Amino acid sequence: MVKKGLFILSLLIAAVMVTACGGSTPVSETKSEDTSGSEHHEDESDHHANEMDEHHPEEAAHAHVETPEEFRDMRNPLAGNAEAIAAGQEIYEASCVPCHGSQGAGDGPAAAALDPQPVDLADAPMMQAHGDGYVFWRVSKGGAMDPFNSAMLAYESTLSEEEIWQVISYVRTFSKD
Repeated sequence: MVKKGLFILSLLIAAVMVTACGGSTPVSETKSEDTSGSEHHEDESDHHANEMDEHHPEEAAHAHVETPEEFRDMRNPLAGNAEAIAAGQEIYEASCVPCHGSQGAGDGPAAAALDPQPVDLADAPMMQAHGDGYVFWRVSKGGAMDPFNSAMLAYESTLSEEEIWQVISYVRTFSKD
């Protein structure tokens, strides 16, 4: 009876987590004009993302948009720090596994019910194409906005800036050789 109760509890948690994760939808804009009329060019990570979509059409379902200016120059102050990676792993396991899976492949127990599907955080070309600022933006602001419209929660009110950098430090280990 206890095992059955734990199984049902696990299913309920997975169902609740269906609203916690998600991926993104395609956007192909590469430059735009701001209100002053000057052209705004994509940053390097956006260029790589667009190249990746051209060379890997299967990745187009998870195309990404330009990093907002407020996040563009952000760099992870905890990159490569073993303690930060360990702390990030704990946060990831508690918050991200249901959707992104234990190895970040987007195959967590809740992933099948999501549309769009969670992004594969172990995809090295995709992760290398996006700077720390982009990843920080996505974790902190989530996906409940155009063009993403995903179930990815915004963690800016539940995780500190340091905790977000810890998660990013850990997630970056998925795409290492």
